[in-house]
Amino acid sequence: MIKIKNINYKGWQKAIEISNSEIKIIVIPETGRIIFFGFLDADNLFYENKELEGVVFKNGAYYTENGINVSPNIGGNRVLPCSENYFHLITGSRHIPDPFINASSYAVSILDNGVVLESPISTLMGIQIKRTITILESGTQVKINQELIKKKPAKNIDLEKIPFTIWSLSKIKTPNNSYTSLSKNSIFKEGFTISKWPDAKNNAEQNVTVNNSLLTLKSTKDLPQKIGADVKKWVAGFLNDTLFIEKFTFDEKAIYPDDGTSVTIFGNHLFTELECLSPEKTLKIGEKISYNLQWNLIKIVDEHHLKRELNNI
Repeated sequence: MIKIKNINYKGWQKAIEISNSEIKIIVIPETGRIIFFGFLDADNLFYENKELEGVVFKNGAYYTENGINVSPNIGGNRVLPCSENYFHLITGSRHIPDPFINASSYAVSILDNGVVLESPISTLMGIQIKRTITILESGTQVKINQELIKKKPAKNIDLEKIPFTIWSLSKIKTPNNSYTSLSKNSIFKEGFTISKWPDAKNNAEQNVTVNNSLLTLKSTKDLPQKIGADVKKWVAGFLNDTLFIEKFTFDEKAIYPDDGTSVTIFGNHLFTELECLSPEKTLKIGEKISYNLQWNLIKIVDEHHLKRELNNI
């Protein structure tokens, strides 16, 4: 049986809890995020930033700390509407995405088996994000159907040239291991790419291994790290005794962000971010991008069980 109820979650008055006999999800409309995902009587798989508990975003306003515009690190799962390569054109900073999508309260409507979250319409880009989040009567499967819709012209003509993607980011706690299955005909020489940053060192080279096309990235204890890959089916994170799997569809004919990247794994000492990216394209008014995800949780008994489950995804 599916249960849906409004709760006060760590100061968020409009939080919505969705559960069945096995799993629980908590959605925070005030931040436009899924903040909690886990087994019914277990801890949250997602990272949560205690310093920002109960924060409520003001639609379209930049989030500030000490008078400086920043991208708020709430935790949980969120979406962004374009590659990081274009942030500076939209907001003037390569670290700050469109605040209407990333740092606004979302409208919410209740379904029999979940909720629908809708972002404000961005006055910068003229777009809106819609996410339909549902579960089944039993089992651990979560479906997230997503749309990015072009509603009106962008703030200026230059912004109309920016291609959109639906970029879903799930922050899980550390320490953990992340996994994905590399493409046999990858466009990347090693099957994946390690990002080069202008202002920081990428620590991924020390923590990534590949065995029979299965990539493993151990979470970092100090320096941040990031890899990208053109994988075609899934990405997963293993934390304590739980395997979190995100599945998606891959379009062989489409153009993907960041030189062909469909999955990115980013991490630091606080969290690991499993990132799934849709194909990338420019939109005219009335056009949209659709990109759906399927989440699952598996309780893992031992290392042999983990390997078996990863091979069966």
